[in-house]
Amino acid sequence: MKQVRALAALALVAGCTPHPAQPEKPKPGFAAAACAESFAGLPNKVDCGTMTVEETRGANNGRLVSFPVVIVHATNTRPKADPVIYLHGGPGGGIIHGLADRLRAGKVPLTPDRDWIFFDQRGTGQSTPLLDCGTAPLSDAGVTSDEGVGILKACGEKFTAAGIDLSQYNSAVIVKDIRDLRAALHITTYNLFGVSYGTRVAMAVMQHDPKDLRAAVLDSVWPPEASATGPLPGLVSREVRQVLTLCAADTACNAAYPDLERRFDKRLTAWLKAPVVKDGKTYTADGVAAYLLDAIYGTDSARALPGSIDALVKGDYRGLDQFMVEQSGYVEGQFFTHMCKEEFPFEQPSAVETGLDEADPIAQATARDVRRFFPVCEGFKVGAPDPVENQPLTSDVPALLLTADIDAGCPAELSDAAVKRLSHGAHYTFANRTHGVSRQSPCAQAMVKQFLATADAHVDAACLPGDHPKFEFILTAKR
Repeated sequence: MKQVRALAALALVAGCTPHPAQPEKPKPGFAAAACAESFAGLPNKVDCGTMTVEETRGANNGRLVSFPVVIVHATNTRPKADPVIYLHGGPGGGIIHGLADRLRAGKVPLTPDRDWIFFDQRGTGQSTPLLDCGTAPLSDAGVTSDEGVGILKACGEKFTAAGIDLSQYNSAVIVKDIRDLRAALHITTYNLFGVSYGTRVAMAVMQHDPKDLRAAVLDSVWPPEASATGPLPGLVSREVRQVLTLCAADTACNAAYPDLERRFDKRLTAWLKAPVVKDGKTYTADGVAAYLLDAIYGTDSARALPGSIDALVKGDYRGLDQFMVEQSGYVEGQFFTHMCKEEFPFEQPSAVETGLDEADPIAQATARDVRRFFPVCEGFKVGAPDPVENQPLTSDVPALLLTADIDAGCPAELSDAAVKRLSHGAHYTFANRTHGVSRQSPCAQAMVKQFLATADAHVDAACLPGDHPKFEFILTAKR
């Protein structure tokens, strides 16, 4: 850990040459680098650098992967020796871009007595190579058009043609990246903090490399045995309808958007039969389903969801237009290298139809997107799946599980099942909260701090009942 504390003193030394030198090829290991200006003015001392590892360990083929690392130091003069390593969501998300703003906004529960280490996972964020497919129509609900399937398949084939080993961009390999990063920074005992897909990576660490792991915070939990596709249409419908039910019970929301659920069901049912064309643009029910799931994930967008749905019913598609430009925002290639290796091989397309309510237009529209996940994997040569990546985790590593009660992607029942196999784990559900509770809830942040201090998941949860007793809507309709 001493090297982590001393990184500010390190510098890269360039030799003098009579002509401009060619950029040196990175070498395996950690190299310190100047931090972006955005980190200036933070109360914490911050060090930055780049970690480089083999793309395929043991291949000795010269192909390397590099990813950025940011170390936010403790403010205490005598910090604990076990830092917290943060694991971002996705797959295909990132953390380094915009990290300084997140820190200023308090969306990461830093603790004063420990360093926090952030990095972009291989294949995504600001890593190299970047498995980006441009503006391909990928959402959390699935692929939103038939044309998108072809675009994404071609993208995967392009990466393979470029010599990229797509079998090496998944949670099991990220575990090895974390091990190499710890070795480079001389970290022994440490803690993990995972959010969303980051919990899947954290649980892979607990499965494959638990040595020296002191404790793990799992926020919005996605366990390895969970099915990503079969339950999703019903979950999207359930969570959207939960918000609409809360709106109907809220005097102001119901007055602004009366009879909203019935009106939307009627409109979306017609939308399923034929797309809508307006001002030369075509709008499909498939895109609407993806828009709904994206809205449910965000705090403000979930609070504004009744207004967003009312706008759709009335033919105002400005919110849908904005969403369809970028959709998930994921680095698509890294999304599929994980999903096609560690998720979809253990699931069946037919399961999407099992239990699908034909009278539920939200579930029906979502199923259209979900079905398109599977054929994309034909373009991603990720190798044979390892059955262990679909096995429930059994672990004695202390684990604090936090979930929101409004979350279609990482519903609380997944944590209820997972915690039963974690002998030193405890699970807490936050009412009226959405995906990523630690970004929203002071109560959750206090629980995280207590857990990291003690490594005892049975924290004081007295703040839970008063955390967010009412779901507060953002009303945009004229009344």
